[in-house]
Amino acid sequence: MLDDKKKNIYQRKNNMDKRRRFGNASEVAAARFLEGKGYKILAHQFRTNRGEIDLVAEKDDELIFVEVKARKNTSFGYPESAVRRDKIRKMAMAAGKYLEENKLENKSFRLDVVAMLLQDDGQFSVEHLEGVDIGETEW
Repeated sequence: MLDDKKKNIYQRKNNMDKRRRFGNASEVAAARFLEGKGYKILAHQFRTNRGEIDLVAEKDDELIFVEVKARKNTSFGYPESAVRRDKIRKMAMAAGKYLEENKLENKSFRLDVVAMLLQDDGQFSVEHLEGVDIGETEW
């Protein structure tokens, strides 16, 4: 039998695993959504010490760095409302690192947000915000 401390640790880990699975599923759904719009997915979960980019895509000779934000309901607001100025700043820094590592410093790029809200039928509704910048935090 687990004592209370170990039980709490187990419950937190199990909840984290559920959140990570949901996050991964939403990123896969976002990638499919973008592919359906003609985007080519180049990378998933690009991580640097400057931050993480959920998806790196390309369309019309432009790189697109994508933050995927998903929610199961709107109890805490819509998914896009969780993408704040500091997250966009971290995305921009990570995008710079991606460009540097891949010797693409002169390549045109933008930052996008794909907001996913789980519907009752198990499908996601999708809002694609193209070309966000650090000054934008109210969607």
